[in-house]
Amino acid sequence: MTAQIINGEQVARDLRKQLKEEVAFLKQEKGIVPGLAIIVVRSPFARLQIASLKERTCRQLGIKCQVFYLPETATEEEIIFRLERLNHDKNFHGINIHPLTPHLSHTLISQQVDPIKDVEGLHFFNMGDFLIGRYRIVPFVARGIMKLIESTGMGLTGKRAVVVGRSQLVGKPLAFLLLEKNATVSMCHSATADLASYTKKADLLVVAAGHPQIINGKMVKEGAVVIDVGVNQIGSRLIGDVDYEEVKNIASWITPVPGGVGPVTIAMLLDNLLKAARLI
Repeated sequence: MTAQIINGEQVARDLRKQLKEEVAFLKQEKGIVPGLAIIVVRSPFARLQIASLKERTCRQLGIKCQVFYLPETATEEEIIFRLERLNHDKNFHGINIHPLTPHLSHTLISQQVDPIKDVEGLHFFNMGDFLIGRYRIVPFVARGIMKLIESTGMGLTGKRAVVVGRSQLVGKPLAFLLLEKNATVSMCHSATADLASYTKKADLLVVAAGHPQIINGKMVKEGAVVIDVGVNQIGSRLIGDVDYEEVKNIASWITPVPGGVGPVTIAMLLDNLLKAARLI
């Protein structure tokens, strides 16, 4: 068996077409030009190329976007000061904070974003609504993964899903969305004993562990759908958390890295932005 490729770029292309139409409607009918502010603290963790890709995608869709680059030495107080100014800037309807260095608390900083401008869905107000089923703003990476699963035609009712990784942006909200679709969900993480005993039974395996090729072919069930959320730079190459060359011969569907999850999550971020623009 050779897995079918889940073409994230094609899924994202269809989503961007819908978004462009919505942006045009907001401009024409409401006089609103959606605006996104991106906070990037320069560091090896910041993924500067992704910030540039978001900026370019916004420009293509007619969305105002500005990237605010801060030095690697920026403190939490300096970032929060910048956020407070953006919270009151009517040109921006959403704020996106790129991955921060370990000495900075993304959780603490994200709580300083106005909940209405929280397009990441990480503010406690929005996360609380999400966990009781009020889907105003859903964490955008989890939304993108659900779109990719949907594109395979896989029905989730009764299926065994395993999520490797428990971050607030990916693992935890994704597990909740899968439960809402009647999947039976197991969450695995760095302290899970005998990880393979879980992954080998998964009809759906989503890997967001942040460790290069932590999943190999021996750890995957024949015919499973595999979503690789990992993006790890090894030299000049980007590789995922899944050993693609091994697993593609076992899975029924698999996402490549790059070109899988990334383009769809950007589209979902911008969809959250349009939701926020309609609320302000």
